[in-house]
Amino acid sequence: MANDVDRLDEQLAQENGHFHALLERHRSLDGEIDKLEDGRGHVEDLELSRLKRERLYVKQQLEFMRRRRQPNGQ
Repeated sequence: MANDVDRLDEQLAQENGHFHALLERHRSLDGEIDKLEDGRGHVEDLELSRLKRERLYVKQQLEFMRRRRQPNGQ
C-alpha cells in the first residue's frame, strides 16, 4: 500500500506543481518537527503546536488531491 501511495505521489508531483510544493512542504515540516522533538532544536511549545497544525493541514490537502486522482476513492 505504501508503495502505491509513493508511486501516486511521484506521478502527481510530476503532473501538478501545487501537489509537488505541498509534498515538499510536508516533508520539510516532518523533518523540522522530528528535529525539535528529538531535542536537537529549541522552540516554544506554541510554535511546535503551530508547526504540527500546519503539517496536518498540508497532509489533508495532499490526501484530498490523492482521492480526487484515484478512481472510486481506492
